Amino acid sequence: MKNRVIDNPYIQNFLEKSLFIIILVLILATAKISSAITAINSSNGSINSMKSQIAYSNNKLDDLKKYESSMKNTSWITYDMWMKGCASISNIYIYDTTNKLKLLSEKPQDQLDKFSKDFKIETAGNTYNNVVKFIIIDKSKGTFITNDIANFDYIKANLKTFSAENGDLFNYVSNKGKWYNISYNSDSAPANRYNSNYQLINSTNFVEAYWFPKDYNYSKDDDALLNGMLDEAKKDFTTSNDASNKYIEELQKNIFDYKISIVFYSIIILILLTSIYFLGKERIIRALRYNFVTNSIRAINNWFERRGSLFKISVFIIFTSLSLFMIVGVLIFYHSINSSSLLIASTIVLLYSIVIFPKIISYSRYIDDIIRGISKITSGELEYVIDESGDKALSSLAHNINKLNKGFKVSIEEQIKNEKLKSELVANVSHDLKTPLTSIINYTDILLREDISEEEKEEFLKIINKKGLKLKSLIDDLFEISKITSGKVELNKHSVDVVELIGQSIAEYSDTELYFDKHLSFVFKTFTSKIEMDLDGSKMSRVFENLITNALKYSLNETRVHVEIEEVKKGIKISFKNISSSPLDFDKEEILERFVRGDRSRNSDIDGNGLGLAIAKSIVELHGGIMYLDFDGDLFKCIIELYY
Repeated sequence: MKNRVIDNPYIQNFLEKSLFIIILVLILATAKISSAITAINSSNGSINSMKSQIAYSNNKLDDLKKYESSMKNTSWITYDMWMKGCASISNIYIYDTTNKLKLLSEKPQDQLDKFSKDFKIETAGNTYNNVVKFIIIDKSKGTFITNDIANFDYIKANLKTFSAENGDLFNYVSNKGKWYNISYNSDSAPANRYNSNYQLINSTNFVEAYWFPKDYNYSKDDDALLNGMLDEAKKDFTTSNDASNKYIEELQKNIFDYKISIVFYSIIILILLTSIYFLGKERIIRALRYNFVTNSIRAINNWFERRGSLFKISVFIIFTSLSLFMIVGVLIFYHSINSSSLLIASTIVLLYSIVIFPKIISYSRYIDDIIRGISKITSGELEYVIDESGDKALSSLAHNINKLNKGFKVSIEEQIKNEKLKSELVANVSHDLKTPLTSIINYTDILLREDISEEEKEEFLKIINKKGLKLKSLIDDLFEISKITSGKVELNKHSVDVVELIGQSIAEYSDTELYFDKHLSFVFKTFTSKIEMDLDGSKMSRVFENLITNALKYSLNETRVHVEIEEVKKGIKISFKNISSSPLDFDKEEILERFVRGDRSRNSDIDGNGLGLAIAKSIVELHGGIMYLDFDGDLFKCIIELYY
């Protein structure tokens, strides 16, 4: 019975004619299974992530329970707990008490001094003075309030420097506080972080600093406050666990549904593959090669491939018109021949002839115009521009072709520019190699004479040594840039504190002759005290050293070099800024090329070979970041963006 069904010619013919549909269903079923497997893997990954989060929360809950019996040890308090449970509440209380800091501009400083000394942060039965210290400065009025009474006179004496964004307030607060928040714009103060209703007028007038004292001594009066924070932390972890468990249940249900879907589509695939198997190799090949649909498509495609656009569209119109007339004829013949039917048929034909046919002719001519334009462009007429008016799709095509042509022209111009840069590169390399080499040869010749003193010999040997070291440094830099551009450099990435790395580089170069001779100073600012990133520490250290050296060489005497780290989307932005000692009259992009220096003559007293910025840029790009320059008058800015 089974063989009779399989060998039945009618079934065989049906399967052969349906082969394309069977293949299409197989593809769709396979795609469904693949999609379900991907979804299962993704869901399992999310479940594992949620379980890890739950385990972390449970560990935290266990840790917190250890402190329920005694509040003397406050090591369990985290930055987020302190910000949410102490700093933000204290900040809101201060805003409410001072009419959103208007008190600082309304009262003279002597009254504000008394206000500070008598002020206590008390709300909801809790006193926060022991766990939150603060300084708030009104820059426009030069007034302040604080509850850091032990250092009141010191704060008052340094109020002007604390008002400026020069790092003095940061140094003071970071030395005093275990946790802290400093804001030169009150929009980033703790109150706004947890309650957007606390908006200040002219918020940039205020400098606010809040910190949890490092020297905090436990007080029995703080028990209720600390217990409240502990309970809130446990509640947050418990709520997080409940949400994670609920999400895991939903994912597990989805996984079950996906598995059912996989079984269903697998059965379909099995049935279809069995049908193809019993169809036989010969019938499968015939179905694929000699199927009517395949033959028709092949014949039509070959025929149209040899025709022009106008002919193709004309044939389409003729067959469409014939089909339309046939439909109208059938309707008239099988229903009724009357004036209304004739009017409808005539109207359709007229509209087709007046509206559609001219549009198709215009469309085909436009295609031919585009083809002719492409021929001219490919034959070398790069100034030729194809008309971009007409059908939207074709005008878009014409626009893109013109755009490609323009890009081709730019590419040729860029190639010419690159050839020029290569020539300049050879000249610059020759100059930078020849200069120290010539000095070494000249002073060696002098040393070979017999009529020179020991003092002169020692002096000349020092010069030869200095020039030799310069030559070695240049060759080392050449090898470095060669390795980077050839892709032979392997990064040894690990977790690096960017703030510490920059600080070390600044400290190293703050002890150089150039630094002291020019009477320069560094100003280093960062939005947070620690930034961990996955980097090659030694390579990035080279970047920072190159940029700091560049700033020292070209800075105007008795100025500051500003280094600032800012937070950007998915990463950080590091800015190196200095006042240039000479006009910034060079191209921003060109100065980042190899052997290009700000002093084009290469004869200035400034030592360098023009490779520093090029090496730095290449290393940054190896880390997936970007480096670019910006000028503002005589202010030179070198900016790096690194991403997590």
